[in-house]
Amino acid sequence: MAIDYNLLRPLRALLEERSVTRAAERMHMSQPAMSTALSRLRAHYDDPLLLRQGNSHVLTPLGERLLTALPHALAETDNVLRLQSRFDPATSTRTFSIAAVDYMAARIAPALSRIVEREAPNVRLEFPAADGRLVNGMPDTLRTLDGAILPHGYVVEQPHLDFEPEPWVCIVDAASGVSEHPTTDELLTRSWVQTLPAREGMSPARQQLRFRGIDPSVVASTPHFFVVPALILGTDRVALVPQGFATMAVRMQPRLRVVVPPLDLDPVKDAFWWHRDREQDAEHIWLREVIRRVGDAVIRNPDSGHI
Repeated sequence: MAIDYNLLRPLRALLEERSVTRAAERMHMSQPAMSTALSRLRAHYDDPLLLRQGNSHVLTPLGERLLTALPHALAETDNVLRLQSRFDPATSTRTFSIAAVDYMAARIAPALSRIVEREAPNVRLEFPAADGRLVNGMPDTLRTLDGAILPHGYVVEQPHLDFEPEPWVCIVDAASGVSEHPTTDELLTRSWVQTLPAREGMSPARQQLRFRGIDPSVVASTPHFFVVPALILGTDRVALVPQGFATMAVRMQPRLRVVVPPLDLDPVKDAFWWHRDREQDAEHIWLREVIRRVGDAVIRNPDSGHI
Protein backbone atom coordinates (compact mmCIF):
# COMPACT_ATOMS: atom_id res chain seq x y z
CA MET A 1 0.00 0.00 0.00
CA ALA A 2 1.41 3.40 -0.97
CA ILE A 3 1.65 5.83 1.91
CA ASP A 4 0.69 9.48 1.79
CA TYR A 5 3.87 11.28 2.83
CA ASN A 6 1.71 14.02 4.35
CA LEU A 7 0.97 11.50 7.12
CA LEU A 8 4.57 11.38 8.33
CA ARG A 9 4.34 14.53 10.46
CA PRO A 10 1.05 13.49 12.10
CA LEU A 11 2.66 10.09 12.70
CA ARG A 12 5.56 11.69 14.53
CA ALA A 13 3.19 13.85 16.59
CA LEU A 14 1.09 10.80 17.53
CA LEU A 15 4.12 8.75 18.55
CA GLU A 16 5.72 11.58 20.55
CA GLU A 17 2.53 12.79 22.23
CA ARG A 18 0.95 9.31 22.60
CA SER A 19 -2.42 11.03 22.48
CA VAL A 20 -4.74 11.82 19.59
CA THR A 21 -5.94 14.98 21.34
CA ARG A 22 -2.47 16.37 22.05
CA ALA A 23 -1.20 15.39 18.60
CA ALA A 24 -4.16 17.19 16.99
CA GLU A 25 -3.47 20.34 19.03
CA ARG A 26 0.22 20.22 18.12
CA MET A 27 -0.52 19.84 14.41
CA HIS A 28 -3.40 22.39 14.48
CA MET A 29 -5.75 19.70 13.23
CA SER A 30 -9.19 18.70 14.43
CA GLN A 31 -9.37 15.61 16.62
CA PRO A 32 -11.51 13.70 14.06
CA ALA A 33 -8.94 14.47 11.34
CA MET A 34 -6.10 13.17 13.55
CA SER A 35 -8.14 10.06 14.38
CA THR A 36 -8.61 9.46 10.65
CA ALA A 37 -4.85 9.86 10.12
CA LEU A 38 -4.18 7.30 12.87
CA SER A 39 -6.62 4.85 11.29
CA ARG A 40 -4.88 5.20 7.92
CA LEU A 41 -1.46 4.72 9.51
CA ARG A 42 -2.62 1.64 11.38
CA ALA A 43 -3.97 0.18 8.16
CA HIS A 44 -0.73 0.93 6.30
CA TYR A 45 1.52 -0.63 8.93
CA ASP A 46 -0.95 -3.35 9.93
CA ASP A 47 -0.11 -2.43 13.50
CA PRO A 48 -2.00 -0.47 16.18
CA LEU A 49 1.07 1.74 16.86
CA LEU A 50 -0.57 3.06 20.07
CA LEU A 51 -2.06 0.81 22.73
CA ARG A 52 -4.18 1.96 25.66
CA GLN A 53 -2.68 1.14 29.03
CA GLY A 54 -4.76 2.41 31.92
CA ASN A 55 -5.39 6.11 31.40
CA SER A 56 -2.61 6.58 28.87
CA HIS A 57 -1.16 5.01 25.72
CA VAL A 58 2.07 3.13 25.08
CA LEU A 59 3.84 2.47 21.80
CA THR A 60 3.99 -0.92 20.17
CA PRO A 61 7.48 -2.24 19.29
CA LEU A 62 6.96 -1.00 15.72
CA GLY A 63 5.84 2.36 17.07
CA GLU A 64 9.08 2.62 19.07
CA ARG A 65 11.14 1.82 15.96
CA LEU A 66 9.25 4.39 13.91
CA LEU A 67 9.72 7.03 16.61
CA THR A 68 13.48 6.48 16.46
CA ALA A 69 13.61 6.66 12.65
CA LEU A 70 11.18 9.50 11.95
CA PRO A 71 13.26 12.56 12.98
CA HIS A 72 16.07 11.57 10.62
CA ALA A 73 13.67 10.62 7.83
CA LEU A 74 11.76 13.90 8.07
CA ALA A 75 14.98 15.89 8.19
CA GLU A 76 16.22 14.16 5.04
CA THR A 77 12.88 14.81 3.32
CA ASP A 78 13.08 18.49 4.27
CA ASN A 79 16.62 18.68 2.94
CA VAL A 80 15.59 17.22 -0.42
CA LEU A 81 12.65 19.60 -0.74
CA ARG A 82 14.74 22.62 0.25
CA LEU A 83 17.61 22.04 -2.14
CA GLN A 84 17.97 24.80 -4.72
CA SER A 85 20.55 25.52 -7.37
CA ARG A 86 20.38 29.21 -6.48
CA PHE A 87 19.63 30.99 -3.23
CA ASP A 88 18.35 34.52 -2.68
CA PRO A 89 18.57 35.32 1.05
CA ALA A 90 16.36 38.37 0.58
CA THR A 91 13.38 36.18 -0.35
CA SER A 92 14.17 32.98 1.58
CA THR A 93 11.75 31.81 4.28
CA ARG A 94 13.96 28.97 5.53
CA THR A 95 14.37 28.18 9.22
CA PHE A 96 17.95 27.42 10.25
CA SER A 97 18.45 25.29 13.34
CA ILE A 98 21.80 25.66 15.16
CA ALA A 99 22.40 23.65 18.32
CA ALA A 100 24.66 25.23 20.93
CA VAL A 101 25.19 25.56 24.65
CA ASP A 102 23.54 28.69 26.02
CA TYR A 103 26.82 30.60 26.30
CA MET A 104 27.75 30.16 22.63
CA ALA A 105 24.19 30.84 21.47
CA ALA A 106 24.20 34.09 23.45
CA ARG A 107 27.63 34.97 22.15
CA ILE A 108 26.83 34.66 18.44
CA ALA A 109 23.10 35.50 18.44
CA PRO A 110 23.34 39.33 18.40
CA ALA A 111 25.71 39.51 15.43
CA LEU A 112 23.97 36.64 13.64
CA SER A 113 20.57 38.27 14.13
CA ARG A 114 21.83 41.59 12.77
CA ILE A 115 23.10 39.96 9.58
CA VAL A 116 19.92 37.94 9.08
CA GLU A 117 17.68 40.94 9.73
CA ARG A 118 19.62 42.98 7.19
CA GLU A 119 20.19 40.37 4.47
CA ALA A 120 17.50 37.73 4.96
CA PRO A 121 14.58 39.32 6.82
CA ASN A 122 12.24 36.36 6.36
CA VAL A 123 14.71 33.72 7.57
CA ARG A 124 14.09 32.27 11.03
CA LEU A 125 16.69 31.06 13.54
CA GLU A 126 16.29 28.30 16.11
CA PHE A 127 18.80 27.44 18.84
CA PRO A 128 18.07 24.00 20.33
CA ALA A 129 20.26 22.88 23.22
CA ALA A 130 23.46 20.98 22.47
CA ASP A 131 22.61 18.35 25.07
CA GLY A 132 23.77 14.81 25.83
CA ARG A 133 21.24 13.25 23.47
CA LEU A 134 22.56 15.33 20.59
CA VAL A 135 26.22 14.68 21.39
CA ASN A 136 25.81 10.96 22.00
CA GLY A 137 23.95 10.54 18.71
CA MET A 138 26.65 12.15 16.57
CA PRO A 139 27.01 12.25 13.62
CA ASP A 140 23.46 11.04 12.87
CA THR A 141 21.84 13.76 14.98
CA LEU A 142 23.56 16.37 12.80
CA ARG A 143 21.18 15.31 10.02
CA THR A 144 18.29 16.84 11.98
CA LEU A 145 20.02 20.23 12.28
CA ASP A 146 21.71 22.80 10.11
CA GLY A 147 24.67 22.68 12.44
CA ALA A 148 25.97 22.48 15.98
CA ILE A 149 28.56 24.54 17.83
CA LEU A 150 30.66 22.11 19.84
CA PRO A 151 34.29 21.74 20.91
CA HIS A 152 36.55 19.39 18.97
CA GLY A 153 36.38 15.88 20.36
CA TYR A 154 32.63 15.36 20.22
CA VAL A 155 32.29 15.14 16.42
CA VAL A 156 34.58 13.37 13.98
CA GLU A 157 34.82 13.14 10.20
CA GLN A 158 32.31 15.92 9.53
CA PRO A 159 32.97 19.31 7.91
CA HIS A 160 33.35 22.22 10.26
CA LEU A 161 34.32 25.86 10.61
CA ASP A 162 36.71 26.60 13.47
CA PHE A 163 36.32 29.50 15.86
CA GLU A 164 39.28 31.17 17.51
CA PRO A 165 40.46 29.06 20.51
CA GLU A 166 39.69 30.41 23.98
CA PRO A 167 41.77 29.93 27.13
CA TRP A 168 40.24 28.41 30.27
CA VAL A 169 39.91 30.58 33.36
CA CYS A 170 38.30 30.17 36.76
CA ILE A 171 35.49 32.22 38.22
CA VAL A 172 35.07 32.60 41.98
CA ASP A 173 33.14 34.79 44.38
CA ALA A 174 35.24 37.91 45.02
CA ALA A 175 34.78 37.38 48.77
CA SER A 176 35.86 33.74 48.70
CA GLY A 177 39.46 34.48 49.63
CA VAL A 178 41.00 32.97 46.50
CA SER A 179 44.29 34.74 45.85
CA GLU A 180 44.95 36.70 42.67
CA HIS A 181 47.39 34.05 41.45
CA PRO A 182 46.19 30.84 43.12
CA THR A 183 48.23 27.67 43.34
CA THR A 184 46.86 24.36 42.10
CA ASP A 185 46.48 23.14 45.68
CA GLU A 186 44.55 26.26 46.62
CA LEU A 187 42.01 25.62 43.89
CA LEU A 188 41.78 21.86 44.40
CA THR A 189 40.97 22.18 48.11
CA ARG A 190 37.75 23.93 47.14
CA SER A 191 34.51 22.52 45.75
CA TRP A 192 33.96 22.84 42.01
CA VAL A 193 31.04 23.50 39.70
CA GLN A 194 30.92 21.58 36.42
CA THR A 195 29.13 22.65 33.23
CA LEU A 196 28.00 19.17 32.22
CA PRO A 197 26.00 16.70 34.34
CA ALA A 198 27.96 13.57 35.24
CA ARG A 199 25.44 11.32 33.48
CA GLU A 200 26.22 13.11 30.20
CA GLY A 201 29.98 12.74 30.51
CA MET A 202 32.71 15.22 31.30
CA SER A 203 33.24 18.73 30.03
CA PRO A 204 36.35 19.31 27.89
CA ALA A 205 38.01 21.06 30.85
CA ARG A 206 37.38 18.19 33.26
CA GLN A 207 38.59 15.67 30.69
CA GLN A 208 41.90 17.53 30.48
CA LEU A 209 42.19 17.63 34.26
CA ARG A 210 41.61 13.88 34.40
CA PHE A 211 44.32 13.30 31.79
CA ARG A 212 46.69 15.19 34.06
CA GLY A 213 45.71 13.14 37.10
CA ILE A 214 43.69 15.99 38.63
CA ASP A 215 40.21 15.17 39.90
CA PRO A 216 38.54 18.09 41.70
CA SER A 217 35.56 17.57 43.99
CA VAL A 218 32.47 18.48 41.94
CA VAL A 219 29.52 19.44 44.15
CA ALA A 220 27.22 20.98 41.54
CA SER A 221 26.74 20.61 37.80
CA THR A 222 24.51 22.16 35.16
CA PRO A 223 24.33 22.07 31.36
CA HIS A 224 23.52 25.80 31.42
CA PHE A 225 26.50 28.12 31.62
CA PHE A 226 24.35 31.02 32.78
CA VAL A 227 23.36 29.05 35.89
CA VAL A 228 27.02 28.73 36.94
CA PRO A 229 27.30 32.21 38.54
CA ALA A 230 24.32 31.41 40.79
CA LEU A 231 26.15 28.28 41.96
CA ILE A 232 29.30 30.29 42.71
CA LEU A 233 28.00 33.46 44.39
CA GLY A 234 28.19 33.42 48.16
CA THR A 235 30.29 30.25 48.24
CA ASP A 236 33.94 29.16 48.18
CA ARG A 237 33.36 27.21 44.95
CA VAL A 238 35.36 27.34 41.73
CA ALA A 239 34.24 26.90 38.13
CA LEU A 240 36.52 26.38 35.15
CA VAL A 241 34.98 28.12 32.12
CA PRO A 242 35.97 29.64 28.76
CA GLN A 243 37.37 33.14 29.05
CA GLY A 244 34.59 34.62 26.92
CA PHE A 245 31.95 33.33 29.30
CA ALA A 246 33.91 34.52 32.33
CA THR A 247 33.89 38.04 30.85
CA MET A 248 30.12 37.86 30.37
CA ALA A 249 29.60 36.49 33.89
CA VAL A 250 31.58 39.26 35.59
CA ARG A 251 29.68 41.91 33.63
CA MET A 252 26.40 40.42 34.84
CA GLN A 253 27.60 39.72 38.39
CA PRO A 254 30.31 42.16 39.55
CA ARG A 255 30.69 40.12 42.74
CA LEU A 256 32.45 37.46 40.67
CA ARG A 257 36.16 37.51 39.99
CA VAL A 258 38.23 35.88 37.25
CA VAL A 259 41.47 34.12 38.16
CA VAL A 260 43.92 32.39 35.85
CA PRO A 261 44.45 28.79 36.94
CA PRO A 262 48.04 27.53 37.23
CA LEU A 263 47.16 24.59 35.00
CA ASP A 264 48.60 23.72 31.60
CA LEU A 265 45.32 23.33 29.73
CA ASP A 266 44.74 23.35 26.00
CA PRO A 267 42.32 26.14 25.00
CA VAL A 268 38.70 25.54 24.11
CA LYS A 269 38.49 24.78 20.38
CA ASP A 270 34.88 25.34 19.39
CA ALA A 271 33.68 24.85 15.84
CA PHE A 272 30.49 25.04 13.82
CA TRP A 273 29.82 21.47 12.59
CA TRP A 274 27.41 20.31 9.90
CA HIS A 275 26.61 17.00 8.28
CA ARG A 276 28.40 16.39 5.01
CA ASP A 277 24.99 15.82 3.33
CA ARG A 278 24.52 19.61 3.41
CA GLU A 279 27.76 20.43 1.61
CA GLN A 280 26.06 21.37 -1.70
CA ASP A 281 22.96 23.02 -0.20
CA ALA A 282 23.01 26.62 -1.57
CA GLU A 283 21.15 28.00 1.46
CA HIS A 284 23.48 26.23 3.84
CA ILE A 285 26.52 27.55 2.00
CA TRP A 286 25.15 31.06 2.67
CA LEU A 287 24.65 30.19 6.35
CA ARG A 288 28.24 28.96 6.65
CA GLU A 289 29.55 32.20 5.19
CA VAL A 290 27.44 34.15 7.68
CA ILE A 291 28.76 32.02 10.56
CA ARG A 292 32.31 32.68 9.35
CA ARG A 293 31.66 36.42 9.40
CA VAL A 294 30.13 36.20 12.86
CA GLY A 295 33.15 34.23 14.06
CA ASP A 296 35.60 36.74 12.65
CA ALA A 297 33.80 39.71 14.16
CA VAL A 298 32.63 38.34 17.51
CA ILE A 299 34.83 35.42 18.48
CA ARG A 300 38.10 37.04 17.42
CA ASN A 301 37.04 40.55 18.41
CA PRO A 302 34.49 40.24 21.26
CA ASP A 303 34.07 43.99 21.70
CA SER A 304 33.15 44.55 18.07
CA GLY A 305 29.65 45.95 17.68
CA HIS A 306 29.46 45.84 13.88
CA ILE A 307 29.79 43.33 11.06
